[in-house]
Amino acid sequence: MSGLIPESTNAADQVKVKMEGERQRYRIMARNDRFVIMTKPFNAQRTYLYTIADLRRGVRGPCNLIFGLPCDVSTPDGAAEALSKIEAGEMEVSYRRCVDLTPAEVAALAAMQSQGEQQARREV
Repeated sequence: MSGLIPESTNAADQVKVKMEGERQRYRIMARNDRFVIMTKPFNAQRTYLYTIADLRRGVRGPCNLIFGLPCDVSTPDGAAEALSKIEAGEMEVSYRRCVDLTPAEVAALAAMQSQGEQQARREV
């Protein structure tokens, strides 16, 4: 596979991406020019897994808080709250548990960012 495979899934334009080395696709829940918060289902436990991509550092992973996320990022409102906490500097992508994004993943996520900005401009 060649990194990320974007796929528009419904009228709400939720985008799913497939990361290299992963079987299931992640759904983008919130994003800004630097960070992307993504989730995927973890059916065995009837919950979800999440990852936060930091495009400036070129890594993705969980947040650095000891007891995990303070909000439910499986919902758009919760993901927006987490994104605001990241922007405010209250949390960040873990330095201990992160993995490097491949150049193809960084390029694809950046391209999705610009596509989202173009769509927002059209709606206004």
